[in-house]
Amino acid sequence: MPGHETGQAAPAGFSWEDYVAWLVAQHGSLTAVAERLSSLRGYEDDVTSIERALRRLRTRGQRDGGTWGARALAAFGLPDALTERARWMGAYHSRFTDLPLPLAQDLLRLWDRPPVSEDPTSHVFLALTHATCALRGDDREAGKAHLARIRPLLGKAPPEARVEALLTEAFLASRDDVARVAGLLDEIEPLFELPMPAHDRACLFARWIDQRAFERNRSWGGKQPDPAAAEALYRRIPEDGPAFARARRANGLAYARWKQGFPEEGAELAREACRHAGDGGLMRMRAMALNMLARIVAGEEGAEARRRAMAIANELEDEVLRLRFERRAGNKG
Repeated sequence: MPGHETGQAAPAGFSWEDYVAWLVAQHGSLTAVAERLSSLRGYEDDVTSIERALRRLRTRGQRDGGTWGARALAAFGLPDALTERARWMGAYHSRFTDLPLPLAQDLLRLWDRPPVSEDPTSHVFLALTHATCALRGDDREAGKAHLARIRPLLGKAPPEARVEALLTEAFLASRDDVARVAGLLDEIEPLFELPMPAHDRACLFARWIDQRAFERNRSWGGKQPDPAAAEALYRRIPEDGPAFARARRANGLAYARWKQGFPEEGAELAREACRHAGDGGLMRMRAMALNMLARIVAGEEGAEARRRAMAIANELEDEVLRLRFERRAGNKG
């Protein structure tokens, strides 16, 4: 292939050769790219030297881009489509998490390579993807490690990435550090005032409410569960948002109404959550809604809902989802 003088096979995914070709297409010529980089650096480097550096960069495949790779990324960023791909993979509320876990991990390995992984924003979203995949495999320590390596970068990351990271940290802390969970969730709230894509804002808000409600739905620090307070939180999620947010809302309300002694309302809300999740093609959310229905209703409908929820978890090879369903099957309340 052109640009592969060594005879090696072209790398899968996006390479430095692809990146330089994109820069040339955007600016008209390699010389124009070099002139732009030279001007941004106050003409410390001559255009001819930068051109030579960019030609060398083209041969780097998916290895470290070195000084000029970093400078080019800082100056021009990545193509929007690649940044959006990394964002999509890093968002728990995207359909990326509905892929079978081994397939999701394969795609992550494909994209978590230079030059994509050397762009600061994409690097943050790829690390979030690693954390989500680790948690789906019930590897909490790996999830913590991936979050730790991007913590210093979050101050300059997009607001939606910061919210994603804090929600994941709160989830990790939810087993044994309730005070820290509350602090992390408090830290998130003002971030919703910052600019971010409307779809992400709606879904992240629903997830934030869900974690807030989780605090109300369990006993801790001498406090008793307060499902009425949890219901009030879930009703703050708009009824007309994205399918993910609508499914979260209905599923949370199903639990709250059930625990307040209204199982018929709870069951109908769980069925509504199933419909919303199905409309959005959200298989994990659908499995959670089916499992909620199985907890509320008895008899054939409950048994069939539990079977279908477990079948989805097995199809997705999602260990944490499977374990959650097994635990709740043994403790229907």
